[in-house]
Amino acid sequence: MSITTIKGLYRHIKQNSGFSGRTIHSVILSLGYNLRGKENDFKNLSNVFKNCSKHGADTGITGFSFYTDIAEFFFKHHIDIVSHLEKTAKELDLDVLFMIKDFRLLRHSDFTLGEIGKALWHLPISADYFEIYPVFVWYALEEISCTWRRYLEEHPALAEKLSA
Repeated sequence: MSITTIKGLYRHIKQNSGFSGRTIHSVILSLGYNLRGKENDFKNLSNVFKNCSKHGADTGITGFSFYTDIAEFFFKHHIDIVSHLEKTAKELDLDVLFMIKDFRLLRHSDFTLGEIGKALWHLPISADYFEIYPVFVWYALEEISCTWRRYLEEHPALAEKLSA
C-alpha cells in the first residue's frame, strides 16, 4: 500500500532511518509541516526531502539555514544524531571523526579532529563550533531525506504522482 500522508511518511522514515520519532518529527516541524498536513503539504514535504537528498541540506533549506536554529536543533537531538553518526561509521568500518572530517563541508576546513570531537561530544553548545554543528544536523536531514527518496524509488507511481 502506498503512503499518502505526512503521518505515513513519518512512520516509514521512523521504521527505516535509524532516527528516533522525536528527531524525525522535529525535522518535519522545522521544515514548516506537521503530521496532520493536507495532501498538498504531503506533496511539498516529499519534494523537499527529494531535493535535499539530491542536492544536499546545505543548499538553504527552510528551517535549517541559521546557525542559532541549527545549534538548538543539534542540542535538542544530540544523542540521536551522535548515535546515528557512530552507527554509520561502525557499519563502514571507519573512525567516526575521520568519517565526519571527510564530509564535503569539512574536508578542506581548518577544523582539527579534536575540534570536531569537542563539537560532537561535548555539551553545552559553544559558539566556537557554530560552523561545525550544521554538518551534524544536515547529515541527519540528508539521511532522513534519503530514506524517503529510497521509498519513492521503490514506488515509482507515487513518485510520479508527487512530481506532477
